[in-house]
Amino acid sequence: MMPVTIDASLCNSDGHCVRDCPASILIINEKGQAPVVNPKKAKFCINCGHCASVCPTNAITLSAFADQQPIPYTTENIADYASVESFFKSRRSVRQFKKKPLTIDEIGELIHLSAYAPSGHNAQPVSWTVLNQPEKVQELAALVIDWMAGMSITNPDMAEKMSLAAIVNAFKNGADIICRSAPAVAASWAPTVGITPDLDAIIAATHLELAAHAKGLGACWGGYVLLAAKFSEPIRTFLGVPEDHSLHGVMLLGHPSVKYSNAPPRHKAVAEKAGEGYVFPARENEH
Repeated sequence: MMPVTIDASLCNSDGHCVRDCPASILIINEKGQAPVVNPKKAKFCINCGHCASVCPTNAITLSAFADQQPIPYTTENIADYASVESFFKSRRSVRQFKKKPLTIDEIGELIHLSAYAPSGHNAQPVSWTVLNQPEKVQELAALVIDWMAGMSITNPDMAEKMSLAAIVNAFKNGADIICRSAPAVAASWAPTVGITPDLDAIIAATHLELAAHAKGLGACWGGYVLLAAKFSEPIRTFLGVPEDHSLHGVMLLGHPSVKYSNAPPRHKAVAEKAGEGYVFPARENEH
């Protein structure tokens, strides 16, 4: 089966799909006719959908998504720069959540939207584990605490540097610094071997965080869970991460119990001439 089907009755032969295909699998055999897939290059199709997206007459169907049609949109539906600026500046790492639960369907909508994030060769290698029961989230936090307690013995220098003993003690006294008592957690993972699986999973998690913000939900990266999972097999097993896969993103999710009214200041981006181009050096967030 060819990866792309073109309805000749709808095609206007403008050639946009041929020029925009990143794998150059489409060709026009005769001027004025509909493009076709070059059988010698068909295997190189990455199902990116550029051909279907650029076609103004919806003449193209991807075989991998034969049950779906491209979704039309216009520039009026796209946020302008000022709106995007406000959206980005209003995003916060939410660490205070209401006890209101999130359904698996609500989180599934965010995961579906994250699939529109870029991935190397459009491999789409990212899988997700979702915990949407608070008691399960607390079980995860407890596993991280167990790892932290062990680190105080096996790697005291690292434990001291990261104040792990204080975090363990706080957890024992009812303060969850690990998962912030969030009602849900979504963790992204991908094969250890691949084109760019680590970046793909991180980018997907970032898209999910922004989608959550757009939905009025709160999200925060679970850095302690992510760190512990690199060393703890019990945590990876609990999250269902296969042996030949790695965890790359952990997102705490829920309805925020705090309302923000202002965007905090950030250092201005300042260009410095360097060689043939420019460098925008990081400015450390010093206290």
